[in-house]
Amino acid sequence: MSQPSLPAGLVMARRLALALGALLILTALRDLTGLWPRWDPATVTWPALLRMSCVFYAIVGAALMLPWTRIMRSKGWKAAFIALCLLCLMFAFAMITEVMAKNYLAQAAGVKAKPPVFQAVLLFAVLAQPPVALFLRRPELLD
Repeated sequence: MSQPSLPAGLVMARRLALALGALLILTALRDLTGLWPRWDPATVTWPALLRMSCVFYAIVGAALMLPWTRIMRSKGWKAAFIALCLLCLMFAFAMITEVMAKNYLAQAAGVKAKPPVFQAVLLFAVLAQPPVALFLRRPELLD
């Protein structure tokens, strides 16, 4: 049984998902090693929470890099898809929480917070991944 060819946009979305997964893992490693951290170490009062955040970034990145074209043909696809959806929702909650925390810290310091551009791009890019995984399995739903 041969697999029907996927639309070019879906193939490109999958390649972008792989790049996003790699970016999340590299961001997590960057923060874990302390090179150019996202948070000022002087203002962080819960470093264990930041380490957990980094591990979560790596988990989400790894989930995005899973071989979804192989998973879609397995019996565990439904469970993997549900896990991906839950991870993406949890990631959205984490991004919103991070932006709120940075705004709170900026307000406490009496400065204006930077626009959360990086967090917004990550948020929307990660939330786009469950539909990509779904359309990999059922490309006919795109019509």
